[in-house]
Amino acid sequence: MSATTLSILASAVFLLRLLPQPVRLFRSGVAEGVSPMAAYNAVLVAFAWLYYGIEQRLVAVWLVSLLALVPGLWQSALLVRRTRKVDVVGAGAWALALVFAFAVGHFGAVLGLGVIVSTGPQVVEVLRSDDVSGVATATWWISILDAALWGLYGVALGDGPLIGYGVILLVCSVVVLVRLAVVRRQPPHVPPHHAAHGTDPVSAL
Repeated sequence: MSATTLSILASAVFLLRLLPQPVRLFRSGVAEGVSPMAAYNAVLVAFAWLYYGIEQRLVAVWLVSLLALVPGLWQSALLVRRTRKVDVVGAGAWALALVFAFAVGHFGAVLGLGVIVSTGPQVVEVLRSDDVSGVATATWWISILDAALWGLYGVALGDGPLIGYGVILLVCSVVVLVRLAVVRRQPPHVPPHHAAHGTDPVSAL
């Protein structure tokens, strides 16, 4: 498979993996286990890559980034009511880091951290949550394919950052999927009152 074909497939899969989560949030209205910080950071990353792609005249980069903003902004809007102070602080810190990097001439280097700041908070959220009913599992299965394609593309080009992207996203995806499997196999939580008196409505009478 040629590098060009890999780049096209990787771009398509990247955009595909951005859809399941906002669709699930919109259809179910359930957001438990979903990180607003990760969503906001992902939008900032997309804007940053959009600017970088335009500046460097890289059509594929700015076009994919522009398309990524649609599901990203949609997901962010759906999570506004769930936003906590820590989410605002985290997204604000990332925005300041981008501005500072631009000011000192290291914008491109900092963009390489995008996969960490856009997936890391979601990994933390899933690991800390006992209720992950709002998380779209499909996102993370597609992320494995996304990581593999971009990683292979990086190997074909000898590009370290792309390989790093693939490795980091793959690790994050596996961690999230394992955590989702563990939490969803646990028996439902029984309130102490029911546990003490039994859950059979007949015996409770």
